[in-house]
Amino acid sequence: MLRSSLIAASSFALMASAAAQTPQQLNAVHKVPGAVKHAGIYHVATGTWTRTGGSAVSNFGASDIVYSNTATSGYFTTAGGNAGFGSGAENFDEGGLPGTTNGNTFAGGAGPNRDEYNINGFSYAYCDNSAAGLSGWTFNFYASYDPCTLGTAPDGSATVTGFPAAGGCWVVDIDLTGSEICLEADGGALAPGWDDDPDFDSFGWSFTYAGSGAGTAGPLLVGDPVATDPTYVLGGLPLDGSNTYYGAVSACNSLGSGFLTQDFWWLEDPTGASTNCYFFGGYSNNNGCGGPSNPYASFYMEMLAEPGSCGSPTIGTIYCNSNPNSTGVNTSMSLLGSASAAANDLTMVAGNLPTGTFGFFLYSGTQGFAANPGGSQGNLCVGGAIGRFVGAGQIKNSGAGSEISLSTAASEWDLGALPAPTGSVAAMAGDSANFQAWHRDSVAGTAVSNFSDGITVTWQ
Repeated sequence: MLRSSLIAASSFALMASAAAQTPQQLNAVHKVPGAVKHAGIYHVATGTWTRTGGSAVSNFGASDIVYSNTATSGYFTTAGGNAGFGSGAENFDEGGLPGTTNGNTFAGGAGPNRDEYNINGFSYAYCDNSAAGLSGWTFNFYASYDPCTLGTAPDGSATVTGFPAAGGCWVVDIDLTGSEICLEADGGALAPGWDDDPDFDSFGWSFTYAGSGAGTAGPLLVGDPVATDPTYVLGGLPLDGSNTYYGAVSACNSLGSGFLTQDFWWLEDPTGASTNCYFFGGYSNNNGCGGPSNPYASFYMEMLAEPGSCGSPTIGTIYCNSNPNSTGVNTSMSLLGSASAAANDLTMVAGNLPTGTFGFFLYSGTQGFAANPGGSQGNLCVGGAIGRFVGAGQIKNSGAGSEISLSTAASEWDLGALPAPTGSVAAMAGDSANFQAWHRDSVAGTAVSNFSDGITVTWQ
């Protein structure tokens, strides 16, 4: 039976961080036996699945991709997985979640816009030769992690079992809504702020096999800096952050090589016999997007976070859905902050837009519905006296991050001056407000427009 459990960080009593060691070569790699399938989204809070048949990032709502290590190599490893070398080990990998002071240029990207990340979902990929439904994994996340060492107490954890197996390879999306994990940027408390040193700026995550199967099982090997990051070819580390909200689109099908990910990992053998730092002989790729000839020693992980900070709760209720835009998903709408009219602390966020498109927000005290107004591809969800946020600096471009936002904290708008056709109105406790976003789009080369979902909030 499929089950899940969340484990509080305080329940862990891990050993103190071990001193970093020189990585040792390990040749425990295997060719992926067939197509990697998508299992769908597993919702931790309810123990249920949403079956999708494809990438389900959009189903996490207004979420940003904040870490993407997804450029597959065509290999997987049973090292540290199940029924292989170091079977049942806890395996630690690293990456980067950049803060606003991070000095990387993220050429072609938007750059980081926050100093903490409220992780509400992640994706993981593995192969398992056990019987169907017997796979499972425990995941730990660490805001501060010194690469190639044993992690200390994690900042958040999840154990999920009953996952697909049957000799196949799978990508699963894990929805943490209701049990989000807050991770500070640039290595968190280990060294607050950006240090330009992955030993201080990295976050960590780990996996341990938690299934009941007896077959060999292990993660997909990923991370292809030559194919995804042009700067690596010029002699730099793979620091591009490709396929994230702050980085550029990669050179190979929008796959990410993993910001700050390095060519080794730490294996914590439960017997102690094989505990060490390992790699697979040194990364090599002579095939460009065709894949590496010797795989990178890193593992499939993509992480998503809510647009606001950990201290900015989502408020309001979606009452009206629009139609998919040209990306194939609905433009999402969320409100982050406080419903208090007096607090004047609210951020509007429209996500899942096409990249590089312009849009603005709408407000009305009245809900409505009009299908395809003016030839739009979407639905207008506000009615009555509709105000438009089109003042100075309020028309936004979605950029590489595929979202637009307006924040009262940045003085981009004010609850005391909501736009209306005849001027402005003030938010008043007890009144309801309805918001939506309009944006440009293109279908088969023809310029069109679309709308986000509609969201309502009652002022307190």
